Amino acid sequence: MEDNLKSKLGFIIFLIIIIALIGGGQYYLYYIKNSNNKVSNNVKEKKNIKIDNSKEYFYFINEDTISDAAEIYYKDVVINLNTQLDLTKTLEHENEVYKENVKYISKELENGNLISKDIVNYDNDDLFSLMFRTYDTYESNKYASLVINDFNYSCLDFITFNKTKAYVFDISNGKLLTEDDLFDKFNVNMAEIKKAIKNHLTSIQNEEGTIKIDETVNDLSNYALYINNYNKLCISYLVKTNEVDYNEDMEVNI
Repeated sequence: MEDNLKSKLGFIIFLIIIIALIGGGQYYLYYIKNSNNKVSNNVKEKKNIKIDNSKEYFYFINEDTISDAAEIYYKDVVINLNTQLDLTKTLEHENEVYKENVKYISKELENGNLISKDIVNYDNDDLFSLMFRTYDTYESNKYASLVINDFNYSCLDFITFNKTKAYVFDISNGKLLTEDDLFDKFNVNMAEIKKAIKNHLTSIQNEEGTIKIDETVNDLSNYALYINNYNKLCISYLVKTNEVDYNEDMEVNI
């Protein structure tokens, strides 16, 4: 009798073990495996955001030297995201407009737009005036940023800063982030950024008081927000001075 009880108990334990093994196998097949597939699909999706996986998120083509002496070059930026084909075309068009509006000293003299070459201060490859741009790119594990700075060149006053703009992309989905998106992600607003700029400019003000701090902050319209390689929010902005205005980049620490 006791032996039969032990035998039945052993059989029940054996069935429990078998059921547990079957249940564990089913769990692996339907949960763990599916979870791994989701991770794999997410990685694949992130890679497929690029148009060309062999290149960076930003790369340059059609490079053209206008003046080595003045260090002025034209090139087109390609945004290597399949969500941003139209933006790449827009930036290419803007660059093309700049190329078509290069003016030369010899031609301006010929047309009577320049009275005398004697007033020319900077004779770099016969350039009279033009606009050109430079590019800075940043890439973190979450975002890719493109900062574009535009400059004016004149043979009378050389190179002056014109304007800045930036494009920030979420590389998990290729979305272009708005300024409000950046404010939300970093829990900051423009008033706080202006205060940080004022504190920074005050700390670097020279004895002559060259920097127009209040004017810079109060008239802050020429600026661009972007995210650097370390996932830090930064601002590129125009600093107004009693001499020559200049562009500055600052990490927003608030």
